[in-house]
Amino acid sequence: MQRLDEGLESDREITLVSAPAGFGKTTCISEWVHSMDCPVAWLSLDIADDDIGRFIFYLNAALQTINPDFGKEIKAVIRTGHVPPIDIISASIINDILKFDNRFLLILDDFHTIQDDSIFEIFKDLLDNHPKPLHLVLITREDPPLPLARLRANNKLTEIRAKDLRFSGGEIETFYNDVMGLKLAGKEISTLEEKTEGWIVGIQLAGISITDKDNPSQLISKLSGSHRFIAGYLTEQVLNHQPEEIRKFLLQTAILDKFNSDLCNAVTERSNAKDLLNHLYNSNLFLVPLDDEHQWYRYHHFFADLLLELKTRDEAENLKDLHKRASQWYAETGMVSEAVDHALAAEEYPTAMELLENHASTLLMQGYAKTVGGWIQTIPDDLRSTSLKTNLAFAWMYLLQGAYSDLSQHIDRWEPPTNGEGKPGHRAEWLVMESLVLYMKGEIEACMDRVSEALELVSSQHNRVLGLAYYVQAHVSLIRDEYNKAIDTFQKSIQHSREVKSLVIEIMSTISLISAAFERGKLQQAYITATKTINRLENSDEMHPISSYVYIALGDIYYQWNRIEEGLQTASRAFHLSSLGGLNTGLATCRILFSQLFQIRNNLNSAEIEIQSAADLLPAEVPEYLRQHVAAQQASVYIDQKHLDPAISILQSQGVIFDELYSSPNIFPDQSNPFSVGRLYNCLLRTLLHQDQNSSLLTSGIELAKRIIAEADQRNQFLISLETILLRAQFHEKTGNLQASTADLVHALERGQTENIIGIFIAQGLPIADLLNRLIENNKLGAIDKDYVKEILSAITQSQPGCPEFEPLENPLSDRELDVILLMAEGLKYKEIAAKLFISLNTVRYHVKSIYGKLNVNNRTQAIEKARKRQIL
Repeated sequence: MQRLDEGLESDREITLVSAPAGFGKTTCISEWVHSMDCPVAWLSLDIADDDIGRFIFYLNAALQTINPDFGKEIKAVIRTGHVPPIDIISASIINDILKFDNRFLLILDDFHTIQDDSIFEIFKDLLDNHPKPLHLVLITREDPPLPLARLRANNKLTEIRAKDLRFSGGEIETFYNDVMGLKLAGKEISTLEEKTEGWIVGIQLAGISITDKDNPSQLISKLSGSHRFIAGYLTEQVLNHQPEEIRKFLLQTAILDKFNSDLCNAVTERSNAKDLLNHLYNSNLFLVPLDDEHQWYRYHHFFADLLLELKTRDEAENLKDLHKRASQWYAETGMVSEAVDHALAAEEYPTAMELLENHASTLLMQGYAKTVGGWIQTIPDDLRSTSLKTNLAFAWMYLLQGAYSDLSQHIDRWEPPTNGEGKPGHRAEWLVMESLVLYMKGEIEACMDRVSEALELVSSQHNRVLGLAYYVQAHVSLIRDEYNKAIDTFQKSIQHSREVKSLVIEIMSTISLISAAFERGKLQQAYITATKTINRLENSDEMHPISSYVYIALGDIYYQWNRIEEGLQTASRAFHLSSLGGLNTGLATCRILFSQLFQIRNNLNSAEIEIQSAADLLPAEVPEYLRQHVAAQQASVYIDQKHLDPAISILQSQGVIFDELYSSPNIFPDQSNPFSVGRLYNCLLRTLLHQDQNSSLLTSGIELAKRIIAEADQRNQFLISLETILLRAQFHEKTGNLQASTADLVHALERGQTENIIGIFIAQGLPIADLLNRLIENNKLGAIDKDYVKEILSAITQSQPGCPEFEPLENPLSDRELDVILLMAEGLKYKEIAAKLFISLNTVRYHVKSIYGKLNVNNRTQAIEKARKRQIL
């Protein structure tokens, strides 16, 4: 106890209690924590927790016993079936720990059951970037692969090992003679000390074995060999000393990792388990309570192992029946994971399969993908291959994770059941999944055949299937330029998805609604939908990483409204959510938005860095429209930098070649994304404007712009058409056709002012500013709002060189950190800040250190200056 206390007083980061089974590790730490006022989060681990999703879920639950707000974002992500990347998990845990005002203990018992390298990486990160409030306690049978030598050398590690825990001769004498009342002689105690080497479980087993024996020396003299041999021998002696009822009860319940009286009654087919458990606990027979009410127990692990060995050896024929009864009880109680484990142990494979079919979706959404996968591999192939519902559960998991290549492979590997097999709803589920795969492959007619068949099979109660079916159907309507039909169908998808809380399908349909409105110039409508959705998401207990696309869509709107600071903040939130889910496509899309926001401020260096980062993030299999978006933004930045050759090269890599345009029947081919393709063609027009001018080239540019505008208007691509009109105005101006140039500019302003669109005008830079000034001077505005034009001109002026750079924060400041930096800016000292916020001086220091790290500064002055630049202050 003294050594453990000294570790805390010395501000060490970690306590390691490492010793073989039976040395009293858990008892030691349990007694220690009950002697202090420090908050404690205790997580007892077992082999099933060696699954990163499950481990993080329970780690969060343990830490929420101290602070209910801990890990909310990570928990919300895991509940959607995602497991964030390890570095993101580590950063989130560290940031949440830094919000604790006082020190607390996190105790992980039986840490040796963890073997997953990704879990070890989290704890390496925790120790490398140790958050001050945390004191970590690991109870383990073997040293974990953590940097213990470094921690030891830096006096950051308190170690309790077998030599510290083993009983001395005096302690053995006290235990036997004072506690157990055995009155052993000094020679007998010395012999026991020598043979057990102070091993506590061996001493306890020996004490129980010789109770009421006339000649304890005889038993003691027979002790020899390894600890395991001695324990096995003594366990048999303990059992032989028990009444037959107790002996049988111990052996039967040894199959259970944890148990209560009801479970024991079910497994042993008796009715007095509660009395027997009380007897075992009062007799000190290695029964460990798992709660303060003594409702749930487990056997000491070493004792349980030995009991199970004896059971397997003596009564193997009854084991399957015991596991079967345990599985039935767990299933009836709703403890599905345990029910499956015992069904598999009983080799009751049909039962295990039925449990998986009914509960796989829920388990997968709780982060148990590795566990469920392991169960399925245990089941014979002939049963596994016929389990449609389980395979559908995996298909949904891949869909909800955005793992479309895995989804495609999974769907292609299985044939959907025919109309005569299974339930119609199951076939409909499979068909609608297949339709999504076909849609992504561009096989639109086959896709619609599957959707139509699925819709015929299901009733109005199959909300999840209907939600996805209408989502696919709506996208096909968009491809076919049936905008109003698509909007109505997206609304149906949202309605059905909400009925069953299918958040991902709801978000996917909502994002599509916002994007469709945005591209058609309905910015206010898109803004209302986006902000309502974000408010609902932020107030819910689920935040799927795909939600980042709603924030990106809002950032695009802010870009067009020239609300750049809000756009950057929204993009930062989107980046954080994409990071939580490890969504490279989401991260790439965020980088595109960052690049556009920097570019509109003429911060071309940052814009180039961001778009190159987006290109580097693109996975091998990526939607074509996203690759086109990245290419268009790369080309746009190069054009502003007057680097035309690399811009042209990028456009050519996407199939945009000027010489071949007039041989193409249309600019936007079927099934293409007209918005991303339109951006590429407008970049091509911009390269023509920047090249050496000749009348033939300018005339060709005007003709190309005309075709783009016509096709964009036909496909309702308002923003593409608006940008092309502005580019054509510049072509007309260069040819000297000022009347046509003015007509295009007036047309663009008339279109833009209805939604107060500014971003597209700013992106054209000084040439458009010159045309606007001439428009005002010549009094050609007509019905156009003069204030709108002046707002555009002012924004173009502000975007010229000299504007301060703005780099997004990947980890925004927390509410408490904002409070601290506001008081720092007022000139308050740490002590005054502590008094003002009613927190300790050390807590202020923790927050300041975190602020410096997030802002990448080294002192107060730099922090305040950077915060002001970011408009945090």
